[in-house]
Amino acid sequence: MNLQTNQVKTDFLNKIRSYFEENNLDLSNKSIAVCLSGGADSVSLLISLIDLSKSYSFSVFAMHFNHMIRGAEADRDEEFCKSLCAKYGVKLYRGRDDVPAYATLNKLSLEAAARECRYNFFERICKKYNIDYCATAHNMNDDAETLILNLIRGSGSNGSSAIAPVKGNILRPLLKIKRNEIESYISACSAEYITDSTNNSIEYTRNLIRHTIIPKLEEINPAVIDAIAKFTDSARTDRDYFESIIYNHFDSDLRELHPAIRDRVIIAKFNRFSGKLLNKELLMQINKTIFGYNHFIVPIYNEFEAVINNGTVSFYRKSDNVSLKFDLQQITNDENYVFGDRVEIIIDKEPNRVLKKINKLYTSVIINSDNISGVLSVRNRLEGDKILINGMHKSIKKLFIEKKVPKEYRDIIPIILDTEGIVYVPFVGVADKARLTSNGNTIQLTTVFNTIDQERWNNAYEK
Repeated sequence: MNLQTNQVKTDFLNKIRSYFEENNLDLSNKSIAVCLSGGADSVSLLISLIDLSKSYSFSVFAMHFNHMIRGAEADRDEEFCKSLCAKYGVKLYRGRDDVPAYATLNKLSLEAAARECRYNFFERICKKYNIDYCATAHNMNDDAETLILNLIRGSGSNGSSAIAPVKGNILRPLLKIKRNEIESYISACSAEYITDSTNNSIEYTRNLIRHTIIPKLEEINPAVIDAIAKFTDSARTDRDYFESIIYNHFDSDLRELHPAIRDRVIIAKFNRFSGKLLNKELLMQINKTIFGYNHFIVPIYNEFEAVINNGTVSFYRKSDNVSLKFDLQQITNDENYVFGDRVEIIIDKEPNRVLKKINKLYTSVIINSDNISGVLSVRNRLEGDKILINGMHKSIKKLFIEKKVPKEYRDIIPIILDTEGIVYVPFVGVADKARLTSNGNTIQLTTVFNTIDQERWNNAYEK
């Protein structure tokens, strides 16, 4: 072994040692499973960790996932990984899934489906065999590509930190090592590896960035990979700071916080509750609602709800039984969505028009519009609410009981008012002033309950 070859190996291993130290990793008596594809990156990671395992006293395993995308070539990759691990005496865990079918079923791109299936497999293996860490071979070039990809997708500021060096039990020891350094190390070790034939296809977004955009940027700055690495490092430092303080503001009035803190609090609260990321459009909608209403609901992904309450936000599943309050909201002709999107109120100047609302609970009434004072508004019921019916002021609470309105739904029954008071309550009745007469102008009010189907209401009604 010549001095140059030995120096390449030493430099490579020292960078991984620096990674361990910078991230305060105590690996003594721990286990690390390398995500092994058979390519140069993952092979270099496997060999280097085997080399370092003795001095750090950790054990090394490997995991290979066959995406079943490239047919015989994918099977070749799996066999190569099997042989490689046998050569080094490393236990290999193998898995496979029909990723194209998974992508079609879940309406995902092939890249997104592959990543989801792959990481699900890695997580299952680590849990099943009590493996402490999962190590991926993301390198400095991958980090630069990810930053560009995030910018193209319109990612928020968190996207500028690109790939996290450590995320949960996932380690990225090669993140400060460039692709050409990996190639030099592989050569110095005289190690074999395989090449994925799709790596050169620019049909995949990441490959387009790798083979087209990065080379153009290198024409401007040959050290662009290093320059981007400095930027992502700075972004990670900022992100670490924000994440260290946002949890202190979970119960704060978000209206009083700087937008940089407020956005991160909302994102973090939703992620902690659901395990999912909040997209930019929904984040903007929640922000707008926080300053527009004291009480409101923002629907999220047809599965969750952000409940706004005097500047705070809490998240619930739509099936949760949540007591809700809402601000007074003006309603106009045509369609009005209130209480988040839980209820739709349709004001129609053409009474008796047929409205088709499949599997939705709804009710319609025609009222005298001549006696309406000012504009119509809607809110949820308040303690002491009464409506004038048949010359008597009747308690809405008592009327709900008399009409057998299910208790769990009473908070989303809209109270419709004009400037003088209550004119109509669905399932309860129309106030005397708005009752239909033999002449005069009329409007039809249709109330649609988007979160309650007819069968669900009937079952609650019969209890």
